[in-house]
Amino acid sequence: MKIDRLIGILTVLLQQQTVTAPYLAEKFDVSRRTINRDIDSLAQAGIPVYTTQGVGGGISIMDGYKIDRTLLTSADMQAILAGLRSLDSVSGTNRYAQLMEKLSAGDAHCLRSG
Repeated sequence: MKIDRLIGILTVLLQQQTVTAPYLAEKFDVSRRTINRDIDSLAQAGIPVYTTQGVGGGISIMDGYKIDRTLLTSADMQAILAGLRSLDSVSGTNRYAQLMEKLSAGDAHCLRSG
């Protein structure tokens, strides 16, 4: 789904300083043109994404940008956390819990086991 891919692209951009369209296209198994459209969609949504051309260029997100968590209610965050916990139990890791901690930093009441 497009929304899943957009969230995935945003996550990659928040974790890495600069990535290329071919890298994202391969990672999400889509064309470069689709990635370009996705980057346009993120920019239209108010995400400060920019591109640079040439050697060392690529797609970046403005330094210091953070996701506005007001878009998600506490119940939304709890549902996401429950899903991530079940992925951890299946995979035998705590990789997804670590991701959730990053997403909910500063909003500790969402991390309660409930």
